[in-house]
Amino acid sequence: MKHFNFKIFAAFLLAVVMFTGCGLGKMIKKYPTVKYTVTPQVLETHGGKIAVAVTGTIPAKYFNKKAIVKITPVLKDMQGKEVAKLKTLTLKGEKATGDGQTIKYKEGGSFSYSDIITYDPGMNQSELFVGPLATKGKKVDVPLTPDKLTKLADGVIYTSTRIERDEDVQIAEHGYELETIITKKGNLYFEYNKSNLNMSLALNKDKGNAALLDSVMAFLTKNWKIKSIDINAWASPEGELTLNQKLSEERGKTGKDWFDAQIKKLLKDKKLINGAVPAVVPAKGTKVTPTAKKEETPLPINVVSKGEDFDGFMKALNASALPQKQTIENVIKSQAKKEEREKAIKDMTVIYADVETMLSVLRRAEFVVNCYEPKKSKEDIIMLSTTAPDKLDNKEILYSATLTDNVATKYQIYKSATTLYPQDWKAFNNAGACALELGKTDEAANYLNKANTLNPNNGQILYNLGVLAFWNKNDDEAAKYFSDAKAKNIDVSYNEGVLKIRKGDYAGALTSFGGKKCKYNIALAQLLSGNTAGAQQTLDCTKPQTAAVYYLIAVNAARTSNTSVMYEFIKKACQADSKYKKEAAGDREFLKYLKDGAFQDAIK
Repeated sequence: MKHFNFKIFAAFLLAVVMFTGCGLGKMIKKYPTVKYTVTPQVLETHGGKIAVAVTGTIPAKYFNKKAIVKITPVLKDMQGKEVAKLKTLTLKGEKATGDGQTIKYKEGGSFSYSDIITYDPGMNQSELFVGPLATKGKKVDVPLTPDKLTKLADGVIYTSTRIERDEDVQIAEHGYELETIITKKGNLYFEYNKSNLNMSLALNKDKGNAALLDSVMAFLTKNWKIKSIDINAWASPEGELTLNQKLSEERGKTGKDWFDAQIKKLLKDKKLINGAVPAVVPAKGTKVTPTAKKEETPLPINVVSKGEDFDGFMKALNASALPQKQTIENVIKSQAKKEEREKAIKDMTVIYADVETMLSVLRRAEFVVNCYEPKKSKEDIIMLSTTAPDKLDNKEILYSATLTDNVATKYQIYKSATTLYPQDWKAFNNAGACALELGKTDEAANYLNKANTLNPNNGQILYNLGVLAFWNKNDDEAAKYFSDAKAKNIDVSYNEGVLKIRKGDYAGALTSFGGKKCKYNIALAQLLSGNTAGAQQTLDCTKPQTAAVYYLIAVNAARTSNTSVMYEFIKKACQADSKYKKEAAGDREFLKYLKDGAFQDAIK
């Protein structure tokens, strides 16, 4: 049996007497009468911060006049580990010295306290505690709650961080034309007031003009599908109006006769095949005799008599180096009637040789041939894009990526384009955009930075770089990219709205979103701003209905105490993505339901 140590016992008894006698013992005994109120009751993060407001009531005849009490709220995880310490509030008795809020002994009093701390995911499952330390005289840091800390609140709701990557990305236009019309033009010229064909005329003998006519006929020998052939016949504007109209009609006929002769020669020389020339095909059921032949029809030639080309003359005059051109124009425009205008122009030909030169090229039959450029079929482009992309030109391969809805396939095509056409910024931008959609941020960075090198300060590239920066939580960098893209007339309003959610500015986010609807992040901003009805409406129409959408519906239902919907959609979310099982099990949005059997069944 151990001997009783009287000296130790006496020292202990003395300490108790001194401790209780100083008044702190009475404060410890009556500490439960101190009341705390915390706002919010469950801590919540907004804009990456957690705001805590605490008010307290000190009862009458509690606070020792010479005591000083320091209150330091502490956030601890569920294992009791301290994850954050808030600032200290100091209260003092009316006879205590130093800084702090004075609490009178007789009347008691109240205090208020607020602090903002930086959010960390380690705080998601935590509790806010307080364990005041009291001082009186030589007694330092005596706990007013020696047995256990006082719990003030649960924490932390982090729904504001549930931003989804639903921003649009910028895909550069492929530039491919489904239908490309190639046009060739040439002219036959006529003498003044004449419409007969005269190939000895200087303008017709001109090598440049002859080459243009030859190129029109050579163009037809490509045997492309013809869209139209127009012959526009003109007269110069110095003749009489009725005569000019007749002249243009006759010149149109002459031009067509010349053109028909050229076509017949091409057909005879077999340079123009029937496939390019429309033919009369017997109607179904029509009996064809052995002697019947497929009759070739003329090409689809449209002859238009344009009359006098006054606009062409004025354009040539204004483009000329003639010093008196302004005077000539004023004289012509000052004539009240067309007959007077025509006479004024004719008079000018006598004075100015250059005017006659301008008029001579207006007496013409203009041939305009429009043909469809041959294209690969859509089916061939689709097939080649993944099997032999080197058989596609730059525009074709970029176009081929638009023919599939599969982002992974698009990504493969754009990556091929970057290899085949390494100087094209569009291929790199689009590859980077697809990498973003696939969550491959490192690859996206490589492609987008290359695109930005090839085409600096391009709005679409800047936009995508902003999305990348936002996903990497470089918000200031993202804001700068979006601002620069906006200066290039790129619509960044939705992205700016999502950025505002992260900053905790939900009203600003909703304003930025403008007229956009049915997007997850819009619903998130509505929920966080307290508009649960609007959030539900937005979530209902959001496509696709992902696990994240289901989870947010469940959160919205929990906030409105709609338990049946909450259980239904928390189950859907967990089934669609198993990560939500663990998240829901500790999410303070469901704090009052966590132990319910129905809730536990939903997250199995």
